[in-house]
Amino acid sequence: MIIPSIDLMDGKAVQLRQGKETEKVLEREDVLELAKYYSKFGDVAVIDLDSAFNNGKNNEELIKQLCKIAPCRVGGGIRTVDKAQRLIAYGAKKIIIGTAASEEFLAQLPKDKVIVAIDTKNGKITTEGWTRELDKTPADYIRHFDDLCSGYLYTIVENEGMMQGCDMPLIEEVRKATQKDFVAAGGISSIDEIVKLNRMNISTQLGMSIYTGAIKLEDAFIACLDFEKEKGLMPTIVQDVTTKQVLMFAYSTPESLRKTFETGLATYFSRSRQSLWTKGETSGNIQEFKTACFDCDQDAILFKVKQRGNACHFDKFSCFEDREFNAQTLYEVLKSRKEFMPEGSFTAKLFKDPFLLRKKIMEEAFEVVNFEHGDGLPWEVADIAYFILVLMVENGVTVQEIMNNLASRAKQ
Repeated sequence: MIIPSIDLMDGKAVQLRQGKETEKVLEREDVLELAKYYSKFGDVAVIDLDSAFNNGKNNEELIKQLCKIAPCRVGGGIRTVDKAQRLIAYGAKKIIIGTAASEEFLAQLPKDKVIVAIDTKNGKITTEGWTRELDKTPADYIRHFDDLCSGYLYTIVENEGMMQGCDMPLIEEVRKATQKDFVAAGGISSIDEIVKLNRMNISTQLGMSIYTGAIKLEDAFIACLDFEKEKGLMPTIVQDVTTKQVLMFAYSTPESLRKTFETGLATYFSRSRQSLWTKGETSGNIQEFKTACFDCDQDAILFKVKQRGNACHFDKFSCFEDREFNAQTLYEVLKSRKEFMPEGSFTAKLFKDPFLLRKKIMEEAFEVVNFEHGDGLPWEVADIAYFILVLMVENGVTVQEIMNNLASRAKQ
């Protein structure tokens, strides 16, 4: 995995040399646009330097926006359980815990959401914005925290922002200490390094190298894929970004990937025609490309797209099965009712009469809590779920926001 990093300071994306506030090398204000671009390649790291340095500036509202745009791994100054839960509720895919990492603290957080930061100077752990050195090694950290997290972010501070290459042997040695997900950062400055690290099951977090243009994410992504093994055609699974339903299977080439990244429309390679084809170019059923990632062996790709119309050429939503009905698909139907307000629609009537909607929620809540026996409980719960979804649509609250809030309350 290739993970571009957005380091936040005073609401801007910056790059610091060796993490020092006084050595700001680059600064950009187009943070949201950066996130949209970076999200094409998978996860995005968002590091709140203001919070890490504890300088009193607050970037949380910006982080909340970023989490709606991209799958974010959020770090920097997460020192309380309350803040960790808040960031997960915002939609953070992962939270990165550095200075506050302890067995007691991590035990209060959902393990699958936690990444432990291993920052080192001269082989020793450094914390508090890289200002305090501890008499602990990466192996010590891994030994203590391996059962309390989903992975690690390993940064060699001496190399951070220096663009002089990474310490490959040291990274490889630390990686052997754990089977968990492992991300390396600090000094990575060439595609060759990225490819070698990915071959060792080590993801890479990039900052200075992409801001300066030394590495282009499109080139790095394509270089990581083992096209030789797949005889030039990379198996590509296509998934609906909202419902998560698998839509189709296709093949990609370096050229089709470049066109996808460039145009924002999912493009593949047709074996029958022996040429590139953009999905929907004749039918109109285009796929708006959102993000791509490759698997652990770098020999398959997952596309997440927003499907217009049906994906299957037999006029079905999916090539594998009928369109699934779940909370998200119902939510989309309700959004449509609100937009078009069709005559005779009970849902449209609820949108026109907020008092009626709230009255129905109270009535159905009474039915649920007073349920006694039999098999009617699912029916009663379905009723209240429907009315609550209408209320959510009315107030612009998404299903994913509800899931994020539930995830934030999970414990080990």
